[in-house]
Amino acid sequence: MSNKIFIVIILVLTVGLTGFVVLNQDNSRPASRLGQQQSDKGRNHIQQEQSYNYDSDFPTSGPHSEQPAPWGAYKQGIPNENVIHSMEHGGVVITYNPNLDEQIVTKIEQLFAKPYSNPKFTPSKAIVMPGSKDDKLIVMRSWNRLIKLDTFDEQTMTDYYLTNVNKSPEPGAS
Repeated sequence: MSNKIFIVIILVLTVGLTGFVVLNQDNSRPASRLGQQQSDKGRNHIQQEQSYNYDSDFPTSGPHSEQPAPWGAYKQGIPNENVIHSMEHGGVVITYNPNLDEQIVTKIEQLFAKPYSNPKFTPSKAIVMPGSKDDKLIVMRSWNRLIKLDTFDEQTMTDYYLTNVNKSPEPGAS
């Protein structure tokens, strides 16, 4: 094989690989993580029947149950001991004020739980539930991260999820 043919083959492969990488970049994720960084309170397990007195209404880490909460939307709150374990597995927890308009609650549920309202956004690690102590209408939390919202903002909520899902000690766990 001549040198010219070899150089052309290398050039074609290089251009093709570069094009492939550019076309397959995930531009849907915002560049930086949304939410406020929270201090790490550890990740020790406590017995299933035990409760823990957290120093926050919205803990993002700390001692937690050996049993994570299943992903999905709930009409009643789930103990922090279980949702913290789910956050340790990379999940995002969305709580809303129980007095929030039912139409907004439905929008939140359909954004984060099946059947999804947006076919291009199908989060697999989310918990939606009422939160009686919410000082804002909507609170989103993940491992050591928190954002509080005054209104339903689909783009901000989607961006928070995308930048924080699986940013945890055990992201590979289900």
